[in-house]
Amino acid sequence: MQQFYELSRDNNPRTVAWHIDNDHYITHFHSTIELAYVESGMICAIQDGVSHQVTAGYLVVNSSYMVHGYSTPESSRIIVCTIPLSTVPKLRSLLKQQHFAQGIVDVHGMKECRRILRMMADPANKENSNFVNSLGEALLALLIDKIGLVEYTSTAEDDLIKRILVYLQEHAAQPLTVAQAAAHFGYSSGRFSHIFNERVGCSFTQYLNSLRTGMAQQLLAQGELPLVDVATACGFSSLRTFHRVYKHFTGETPHATQTR
Repeated sequence: MQQFYELSRDNNPRTVAWHIDNDHYITHFHSTIELAYVESGMICAIQDGVSHQVTAGYLVVNSSYMVHGYSTPESSRIIVCTIPLSTVPKLRSLLKQQHFAQGIVDVHGMKECRRILRMMADPANKENSNFVNSLGEALLALLIDKIGLVEYTSTAEDDLIKRILVYLQEHAAQPLTVAQAAAHFGYSSGRFSHIFNERVGCSFTQYLNSLRTGMAQQLLAQGELPLVDVATACGFSSLRTFHRVYKHFTGETPHATQTR
């Protein structure tokens, strides 16, 4: 598991791309456009509450502010690319108002698309931000030409999920139950849980524990706090719970992360 992010992705002023194996990424959203090209294997992608099984040769296109996340059932190798709207001035106003017409795109026949993605993810180009930004703009223009755009319409449930995700990010370190979160948004626990599971792709508890684990990873990497203090700071009710949840999401103990 990597550290979580939500709107903080928008603080990065550069287009970036990288390879990742067996990706698992918590459901999130941001204004930055995010693409995920499956080179091998398969990933499960969720986009605004709809789940897709995405195999090699397909591109996941997450438009601005689309709620999305990834998991890998068995194995995968993908290129993830994030393109902030600030880096594509010629397309920015258009992409603020419209979404791509397809969320999952077959790029087997789009050789230029695949070539640009691999160039963007090439470590040799990492420091040449102007070049990578230009590639990102060219890639978006290519996708607009191939699959088109549609007017963006947001439902009440879309807006609700985004407000919930921001709320959880802001309150993850505090004691928080499904009932408390549901009451905050004016729902019964049952209805709230149903909406959350359907749109986010996991339970409220799983999501909250994932956020807390991401927070703990950041603190452990600094190596300054005792484990019990890290657990408390990240909202875990006990050191035992912290150890169990952390190992579940990361595959290692908190101590192993802290001493790495």
